[in-house]
Amino acid sequence: MNLNKLFRPKSLAVVGGYWTDFVIQGNRKLGFKGPIWHINPTRTSNKKNKYYKNIKDLPGVPDCVYIAVSRDLTVNIIKDFASLRTGGAVCLASRFSETNSKEGLLKTKQLIKNAGAMPFLGPNCYGFINYLDKVSVWSDQISGNPSKNGIALICQSGTIGNTISFNQRSLSIGYIISVGNQTCVSIEDSIEYVLNDKRVTAIGIYAESFNNIELFYKVLEKAKNKNIPVAIVKVGRSKIASETIMSHTGSLSGKEDIYDAIFKQLGATRCNTLAELCETLKLFHTIGVLKGNKIAIMGPSGGDMAMAGDKSEGLAINYSPIPKKIVKNLEKVNHKGVIISNPFDLQTYNWNDPKSLRKTFDLMFKANFDLIGLMLDFPNVEDCDITEWEDIVDEYILSAKLKKKRAAIIASLPETLPKHIRDKCLKSGIVPLQGLKESLYAIHCSILTGQAWSKFNLLKVFKSNNKIRSLKKTYSEHQSKKILRSYGIDVPKSILSNLKQAVADSKKIGFPLVMKINSNQILHKTEINGVFTNINSETEIKKSLKQLSKLGNEILIEKMIQDQVIEMIIGIKIDDQFGPVIIVGAGGIYTELMNDSVTLLLPLKKSIVLKAINDLKISKLLKGLRGKPEGDIQATVQAIMKLGKFAEKNASRLIEADINPLIVRPKGKGVIAADALIHYLEDIK
Repeated sequence: MNLNKLFRPKSLAVVGGYWTDFVIQGNRKLGFKGPIWHINPTRTSNKKNKYYKNIKDLPGVPDCVYIAVSRDLTVNIIKDFASLRTGGAVCLASRFSETNSKEGLLKTKQLIKNAGAMPFLGPNCYGFINYLDKVSVWSDQISGNPSKNGIALICQSGTIGNTISFNQRSLSIGYIISVGNQTCVSIEDSIEYVLNDKRVTAIGIYAESFNNIELFYKVLEKAKNKNIPVAIVKVGRSKIASETIMSHTGSLSGKEDIYDAIFKQLGATRCNTLAELCETLKLFHTIGVLKGNKIAIMGPSGGDMAMAGDKSEGLAINYSPIPKKIVKNLEKVNHKGVIISNPFDLQTYNWNDPKSLRKTFDLMFKANFDLIGLMLDFPNVEDCDITEWEDIVDEYILSAKLKKKRAAIIASLPETLPKHIRDKCLKSGIVPLQGLKESLYAIHCSILTGQAWSKFNLLKVFKSNNKIRSLKKTYSEHQSKKILRSYGIDVPKSILSNLKQAVADSKKIGFPLVMKINSNQILHKTEINGVFTNINSETEIKKSLKQLSKLGNEILIEKMIQDQVIEMIIGIKIDDQFGPVIIVGAGGIYTELMNDSVTLLLPLKKSIVLKAINDLKISKLLKGLRGKPEGDIQATVQAIMKLGKFAEKNASRLIEADINPLIVRPKGKGVIAADALIHYLEDIK
């Protein structure tokens, strides 16, 4: 799909009334030099504005057309411009697929058909602003000025694009693109386009859904290869948000744990608010991705340093100690009352002596920190003298530039960092961050992106047939374990028996043993007394069989595993959009109690699986808590890897698979799939 004429047009046509006036005014503000032909049969031309009655009257073929008329007229008009070989279109009208109505879906199909090969944004879409080439097809006022480089913001919501453009955070913006219903040009298409523009420094996304997961994986890989970081606000975690999304663009919000796993593995950082998004993008634009997590923060307030420490809890920030040699030198240039630590409370002994503070800055920048931040909140410039603050910033900037180190100025409140100071910082390559919480989160995001890029693992979508779940079949536990064993996953020593042979067969297994009903119709055996554990005598066998006889004839007899460290669950879920994903978490009685699980995407990588296990709450038990034996973590990793291979090979046949519990034994003794169930569409290979 060629989007050059759509996003970088040399000529424009606009069709409509009220909304088209915004497009014309916006282009005048930006300084667009090309022709803009306005089609409106109800307006009369004058000395200032010329109006055309219809498309036939146009003096040429526009590169891009903005269509701001009713839904039905939009469907007809787009066909006329497509026949002219117009390069692209923006469709403002709503009441298409987002209504999820029969009529809306029909009109969407007609729109696609009539557009032919011509790409279009929308419908239900604001359009785009291209600050880099001074051109706008945007359904509102234009805020901001042309830029030589900047971030690209891609949104499903036009008003979110507006909000970001209204920011007072000195965020350099190159593009704002609103995709609306994504009927033709999607978020993924837009990412791919802006990645080919060398002037784009980072990409921000507001998304309700992603349409083309395979392309999404590819563009995130391309972003990594081009060193263009990506930050995303993906909504849909709550039921309310999901319902709002459905009514807004008709998108089905994806499963958020899967999205989290995708972003984490491919290095796209997830933000929660627009403030976090702005600060993260500003950091990406100014200093890029941090290669390490060693951070130092200093400032004249002990209160600020304490809050910085508190707000960094749970983030990837590592306030590593200041090297001893530098500490000794810092003690020489600071008052004896100053305690040298990180975060570093400078206090105010040297406040009115910027040259003296410069010595502290120089020493700090000699240390091997990945980023150093100076916390400073300016007084109101209209009421107070800010000369001392300005002098300190000047010395800090000079020191950072001399040492060629990454640096930030951090204000606790968004409004206490004046614009002229922000501009001065940006010109010097220092990132001005506003708001303590979002500033620290931006640093955290940059660290996570760097870590993900250093261990990048390209994902793949394995096609499934999960849309026909009504054809679901289920293997019994015995059959399920037999399949898993063929993939190298260990299961208990067992015999498939019956009511008559169970007593005799039990002797072949030996005490203690487990007896279960074996049926593909009974999925939850515990709730109906379909499983008996720790059987140690023939009397107990007969007692168990009396109950099991009420449920069926097939009896699964297994050797009971006695040396378990912990029970886990590992499973496969097949998603309509993403294909098979692997779930790893606390198993047995902990499954519902702790809600402790992680989602992994295919293909798996050992290092990612190991990190996922370490991120679980139960990892402390696996590592041997309070003198207890350490679990066989390597065997756990291997079992998960084998389950991943099983999922890859059978993606189109599977519906779901669960091993619960996977018994983790002491280190060196392996793991055992103590219970398992596989739901499928076609026989597993």
